[in-house]
Amino acid sequence: MSTDTTERALRLLGRLQARPGWTAIELAADLGVTSRTVRRDIDRLRQLGYAVEADRGSAGGYRLARGRAVPPLLFTEEEAVAVGIGLQRTAALADGTDAEAAVGALTKLDAALPGPLRDRLRDLRTAVSHTGPVGAAPVAPEVLTRIAAAIRARTRLRFDYPPSRSAAALEQRRVEPYRLVAAERGWYLSAFDLDRDDWRLFRLDRMSVVSASTMGFRPRADPPDPVQRLRNRPTGGYPYLVVVHIQAPIERVAELFGPYRSRLTPIDEHTTELRTGAARAEYVPGWLADLGLPYTVIGDDAVRAAFAATAERMLAALQVGSATPSGRGAG
Repeated sequence: MSTDTTERALRLLGRLQARPGWTAIELAADLGVTSRTVRRDIDRLRQLGYAVEADRGSAGGYRLARGRAVPPLLFTEEEAVAVGIGLQRTAALADGTDAEAAVGALTKLDAALPGPLRDRLRDLRTAVSHTGPVGAAPVAPEVLTRIAAAIRARTRLRFDYPPSRSAAALEQRRVEPYRLVAAERGWYLSAFDLDRDDWRLFRLDRMSVVSASTMGFRPRADPPDPVQRLRNRPTGGYPYLVVVHIQAPIERVAELFGPYRSRLTPIDEHTTELRTGAARAEYVPGWLADLGLPYTVIGDDAVRAAFAATAERMLAALQVGSATPSGRGAG
């Protein structure tokens, strides 16, 4: 197959994995091809080992047979379980695109496995716990995969959610889910809130009674970039904003920040901005004590005050220390 044909066949496979059934007309419209092209691509998938079942009739419905979305012999049962546990661990411990890709792969694996093996893997996922980054809120793997499946299938979600961080009461929210984002403090869902007629970011650890609707939706034009929205809201649930200008190029600073490099932005070829959040302002001086590069604390005011207080304590400690030897010498 040519590159274009292969890419189209893979996109077709993704649609078939996303929900139980599609008509030929729906697939053609979604992929921007003719129904005849859809039928040819279905035949190609079958030649590759994918069990695509067809419903008779003018609508030409297709569905992917459960247990054979991945060609047989690609994984043994033990390998499939090991892959599933590994993907769960990545989803729990990583952040950013690595965690999001792990959830996507876990959702595809879950859809491809035959029933008994799928149940076995779910039991293991429930029994195995992974400790995530400090401050990260845990989210059940089943919630992650349920939401990811709804995003891929373009079906609405319902869940209970507090109207504010301090509220005890819950409200039911109806949304069109678009993207999952893994951040340092946990998972977020970018979705269009149907009752508020606006885009929202939801913390998954604050959701409860999450269920997918049978009602689908058409993608809205120009959805916002959730990663950029989180960056523009850098406290991300933290009460304090931390902005620091580091006197070094971003390549150098990124080596020091590792998985947290997404919080860095180049100002020019010699200066990098760090923008993040903090639970307590007085913690920030300690974070940056070992940075080893010159920097300027820009904000916020509470963070700057914490640096000033820390500097005063350190200077006072030096004064006390310098008085001790002279005192001993005088005696």
